Amino acid sequence: MQETNIRLGIGFIVIFLYMLIGAMVFVKIESPLEQTLFDEYDSLRSEWELKLAAKGFDSTEIDNLFANVKYMAEMGIWREQNVTADYSWSYGRAFFFAGALLTTIGYGNVSPRTPHGKLFTIIFCVVGIPMTLALLSALTYRIRYPSTWLRKQLNVHLGHLFHAIHLQWIHLMVVCILLFIVAFLIPSMIFMSIETDWGFIDAIYFCFVSLSTIGLGDYTPGDQPNQPYRGFYKFLVTVYLLFGLSCMMLFLATLYDIPQMNLTRFFVTKSDNLNDDDDDDDTEIKPIHMSNGGPKYTKYNGDDNIITPSGNHSSTNTPLPYTAVNGFYQQ
Repeated sequence: MQETNIRLGIGFIVIFLYMLIGAMVFVKIESPLEQTLFDEYDSLRSEWELKLAAKGFDSTEIDNLFANVKYMAEMGIWREQNVTADYSWSYGRAFFFAGALLTTIGYGNVSPRTPHGKLFTIIFCVVGIPMTLALLSALTYRIRYPSTWLRKQLNVHLGHLFHAIHLQWIHLMVVCILLFIVAFLIPSMIFMSIETDWGFIDAIYFCFVSLSTIGLGDYTPGDQPNQPYRGFYKFLVTVYLLFGLSCMMLFLATLYDIPQMNLTRFFVTKSDNLNDDDDDDDTEIKPIHMSNGGPKYTKYNGDDNIITPSGNHSSTNTPLPYTAVNGFYQQ
């Protein structure tokens, strides 16, 4: 316990240093543009202050005017001449907002303003988020079948060429490439073709920020004033987010199947468990990303021992649910 506590403390120090380095990089990259925008705003405001002062407005009235415009813009209230008002609480945008809540993405560009709306948001999320996570876990379990089939094929066709851990890395790389194409590349191309003011970097940025559940809210699809079929478009984006989150959970499950990539083992050991009863190990319910689904690669060395990916030997004197394929045992 003491050793893992020390590791945990070191881990927090490392992550805080990592955040500090990230903050320095962000300031270096974004600060010049922010300063430029402030200079442009000061120039624009000075120009309008002169025009309004010439019309008889005093400085207090001008300050109130700019403050009101800022407040309304932050509230999402904006109307341009000859352009249909883009209401935040249309059914399409409300459905997209509900999906952002239940997936815990939470873009933040639309939020309830009334006390009743805030209270309902809490109740809605308390009930809906556990159900959504359970459904996503079940969907991830089902889309792991192709991944499991791929692992079996790698074991069969490449088992005589590569060590078990190398096959796991190959499997991870293939899964990453496929998920990048399906969950990021193709949707980014679609978003870029629909959202006329998005470039490829903007589209891939939106996909990553959304599927990682960061949800900054600076880019949200379907917010153009003249967007056709906006409600249906928002519905399809919500479906994409649910599918994309399942893909991300599949990636995590594949990643944590590799012992070297499961960093939790450096901070928590078996002796750290509150319940040290070994009989409970087999009945423990594990999260989907920590489950040991799929075939395990184990090397058969020609005698009565099985070499697991961690290098341990186990005797085959007792019947085991393994099948020898190309020199490898497979569940």
